[in-house]
Amino acid sequence: MIGWLALGAFTWNQEAVFYGGEVYFTDGDCYSRMTRVRMIDEEGPRSIRSHAWENFPQGTAPHTTMPLDALIAGMSAALAPFTARHLELAGAWISPALGITTVFFLMIWGLAVKLPHWWAMGLMAAVSPILAHGFEVGRPDHQSLLVFLISVALAAEVGIWRKNETPWSYVSAASWGLALWVSLFEPAVLLGAVLAARVVARRLRIGLRPLGVFLGILALALVIDGWRAAAFHEAFGRWALNIGELRSAGWSVIFSWCGWLVVAATAILAWRSFRNGGAVGGLIAALLVLLMALCFWHARWGYFLALIFAMSLPWVLTAFRWSWVAVAILLISLWPVAAEWEGMLYPRGEAFQARIEKMADAVALREAALSIQNLPEGGVLAPWWFCPAIVWWSGQPCIGGSSHQSLPGIVDSCRFYLVTDDATAREILRQLKVGYVFAYEPQRVVSNSEQILGEKSNGGTLAERLYKNSPPPWLEPLFQNRFFRVYRVAD
Repeated sequence: MIGWLALGAFTWNQEAVFYGGEVYFTDGDCYSRMTRVRMIDEEGPRSIRSHAWENFPQGTAPHTTMPLDALIAGMSAALAPFTARHLELAGAWISPALGITTVFFLMIWGLAVKLPHWWAMGLMAAVSPILAHGFEVGRPDHQSLLVFLISVALAAEVGIWRKNETPWSYVSAASWGLALWVSLFEPAVLLGAVLAARVVARRLRIGLRPLGVFLGILALALVIDGWRAAAFHEAFGRWALNIGELRSAGWSVIFSWCGWLVVAATAILAWRSFRNGGAVGGLIAALLVLLMALCFWHARWGYFLALIFAMSLPWVLTAFRWSWVAVAILLISLWPVAAEWEGMLYPRGEAFQARIEKMADAVALREAALSIQNLPEGGVLAPWWFCPAIVWWSGQPCIGGSSHQSLPGIVDSCRFYLVTDDATAREILRQLKVGYVFAYEPQRVVSNSEQILGEKSNGGTLAERLYKNSPPPWLEPLFQNRFFRVYRVAD
């Protein structure tokens, strides 16, 4: 039953993903991921250390690594004998597959090590809206793989702390190493917290062989992908206001992810650890406190907060003398989670309108991008949030992108849309080697460009003129539909 619940939760948005015989991914980063996988599918397994198709013509050296690329490519190869859409379907289904694997892993692990209320871990992992977001269909992003690897790593950590060190040490080393290969940020913070807890609890015993496994995986990651770091652009703070995962999450949001019990659970674990010396409960309480604090900084930590809260439930629910009381309290505490699901499944007012407009934009953008698919290669200047999808559908490189490393191109695009004189606009296009320009509803383009640049326009911008079909003479109309205008830059 929990498996079916997880499948329903992770595919709640399928109507927006599988539409009109096409596959529409949920956000720009997903289209970028799938462009990488298409390169692997066409050219064979390899590490992709640079993106020539975003921040054109300079390109980027992204932080993105190979493990999830390889998983999607492998799933695509497995589907190839059965469908011509194997690449798109692999990208759409990889995260739900990882999510269901995570749910079943937690329950099987709980049964294997004889944890009380083991089912509660699977239930919470299945119904948490933030985990459903990470595992949702049409979202081939690295969080789904990270959440699975961290769940295995923390299960192994519990095994180590319960004095079953030898087998679990190898599992811990491998899962932490793979998680760090996927991303050096979140897993590094969590591993640092776990090691600090080991020091405090005087459990810092690391065997040479498990350490060798860990270091071997990191060495392999370094050889295959390398580790890259880039300075943040001066416009990063203004651009980040558009990224939901980089916003703060308050208590109401945390409760909508985990339910009301998350705070009480932390207190219960801390108190029982202090009173009875339960080291595992103390470790989990410390991680919950850390992650709640990090969620107040960035919402991206919510995936791991919900995961660790789910894994805490076998220890939390044993604090109640009667099992039926524990079950009742857990279910009642999920009221804000149920309210969040109601809003997601049955949106009203502006939320409903925004969802309809997003789907209409996706379909219209595909039509516009296909209009330049078979034309000579040239840089595409478009609103930055549409760029990864344009690359996917058209195969043409874009000036912008959805990653912070594309900020130089994003800023140049914003300047272009806000200019009022043709000479400046044409010079921007010449410097960036632009072949095609996309126009979109000007109010959003202008307001977003003003926000990123930190300046105000006085009207008469090129964004407004292009959408009203009043381009400069060196921009030739190429395609038009309800939402987009496409122009070719004349020689």
